Amino acid sequence: MANPELNAEVLLNLGFVDVGNWQLSGNVIAYKLDGEHAVANQVLLDAPNALYAFVKGDEVLYIGKTARSIRKRYVGYCRPGKRQQTNLRCHRNIKTAIAGGTEVRILMFAPISHLRYADFEINLAAGLEDSLIRAFDPRWNGREKGQPISEEVEREEAEETETEQSGGGIPSDVLPKTQASPLASATFTVLLGTTYYNKGFLNLGVEASLFLGRDGDPIRVRFSDGSEPVISKINRTANKTSAVRVVGGNQQIAGWFQEHFHEGDTVWGRVVDPHTIELLTP
Repeated sequence: MANPELNAEVLLNLGFVDVGNWQLSGNVIAYKLDGEHAVANQVLLDAPNALYAFVKGDEVLYIGKTARSIRKRYVGYCRPGKRQQTNLRCHRNIKTAIAGGTEVRILMFAPISHLRYADFEINLAAGLEDSLIRAFDPRWNGREKGQPISEEVEREEAEETETEQSGGGIPSDVLPKTQASPLASATFTVLLGTTYYNKGFLNLGVEASLFLGRDGDPIRVRFSDGSEPVISKINRTANKTSAVRVVGGNQQIAGWFQEHFHEGDTVWGRVVDPHTIELLTP
């Protein structure tokens, strides 16, 4: 039985962020981000290895994890396939709750950190998922042999693939808007000295930083060759000028540097919007 002292506030104190809620539009459920940080939180939807929870008041109804991104994971909740048991159960529970007048809030946990063991990055979300589900025992997770089911155990990757192949998804008029203007607010350069080249550091300079978000906001690092974006974090305290340093996912950025450049080269980049930058190939 769940501990009544383990409520939504406990998750918020752990670093979960209240980002929005589920809504019912006709017969379709969709999520909507709200609050003063809604624009920044759009970036978190694209972070891989994220935890999330559905909450009613103080009660934690469901805890899940996705190895991909929450944006992709929620497509299955909105339009589940016929064989997608986890998606069907969540879809049904969300729709029933909303139709009954209950607000279902969405909490997200997408830690962007430098925590490493030797050369390996520590995945906090993966480490927390099973412990949180066992402790909270959310009633929407279901049970197997008397124990709450973690989504990682029940869900198969084929479920999500089926949704994509069948064209399933959310109508465009209820999807959060993610496309930024193609015009750059500012450009910047990064000289690939030894440390930058091997560690993937990014200091964006004072001018470009004027167009970027607040200290601690997430930031999406895109690549002009179409490589998988990196979800990182804005740090304005590392430099005395308050110029932005990109912190998190730096080994992935280093790998991209090493694939396309040589040590000592200069990389050009552009600010797409306050929470997105793009690095350009030669």
